[in-house]
Amino acid sequence: MMRTHKGFTLIELLVVIAIIAILAAILFPVFAQAKAAAKKTAALSNCKQFGVAFIMYNGDYDDTFLTQNNSDDLNDKGEFQYLLQPYIKNREIVYDPARTRTGCDTSIDPKGRCVGFAPNFGIYSYQNGTGLFHQREADPRPGGDSIWRGRNMSEFAHPSDTVMLGATNDTNMYTLAFYFQTGDGTGAGALRHGGQYPFTYVDGHARTIKMERYSFFADGDAFDIMPANGNDIKKYCYDVDAVQERTSGYGYPNPCGVVANMIAQNRVKLP
Repeated sequence: MMRTHKGFTLIELLVVIAIIAILAAILFPVFAQAKAAAKKTAALSNCKQFGVAFIMYNGDYDDTFLTQNNSDDLNDKGEFQYLLQPYIKNREIVYDPARTRTGCDTSIDPKGRCVGFAPNFGIYSYQNGTGLFHQREADPRPGGDSIWRGRNMSEFAHPSDTVMLGATNDTNMYTLAFYFQTGDGTGAGALRHGGQYPFTYVDGHARTIKMERYSFFADGDAFDIMPANGNDIKKYCYDVDAVQERTSGYGYPNPCGVVANMIAQNRVKLP
C-alpha cells in the first residue's frame, strides 16, 4: 500500500500569506503608535524630573533660578543641563527620545546628540527677560559671551500657569522661546510627539501643550514653533503685566500678556 503525503496547496499558502499581510497592516501602526506614546511619556517624565531639580536648586540658592552662561569655552558647562547634574545625577534625561538630531557637542556626548529640553527664556526672544531669566547681559569673565541671571521665585505672578521648561528644537544654546529654530527642519517632521510637547511649570507640575508651525514675519521669522492655542503663549510670561527689560524690539513697551496676544494675531500658520 502506497502512502500519500498531503501538503499545502498553492491557494492555501496564498490565503495564509494574505492573512499575515492583513494582520501586519493592522498591527504595525498600532505598534508605531504605542512606541510614540512611550516616547512621549518618557519625555514628560524627563520634564517632571527637571522641574524637581530646578526647585531643589532654587531651594539651595535663595529661591533663585540658576544663571545661564553662553560661552564657547564652557561648552555646555554654563547651562542648565550641566548645572543641574548634582540634582538629577543622570545625563540621559536631558535627551528627548523623540529627538533624533545629532551634530551637537561631541565633547559632552560622543554621539553628538542634541539636548531635547530647555528652560523658558520668554516669549518670542531669548534676549528680552520675560521668562525665567533677566535680560541678557555681558559675561564678566575675560573672553566670555553672555549670561542670563535667573529670577527669584517671588517674581512669578502665576507659577502654576507659567512654563519652566519644555521640549525644544533649539541648539545651541538650548532655549525655549519663539524665534527661528530650523535645525530639525521646517516641515511637519520638525514637530515631535505628534505636536503634543511636554512642559513643566514653575510650580513643578507637568503636562503637554499642542504646538504647531508658524511664520512670524512681524519679527522677521519665516519659521517658528508655537502653541496652537494663542492663549498658551501667555504661559511664557513670568508676569503677564510685566514689560520686557530690553527697551526695543517687537511689542515693546506693551506688557507681556498684550505682546502674547499680538503674536497670536500676527503669526501665520504653515500648511
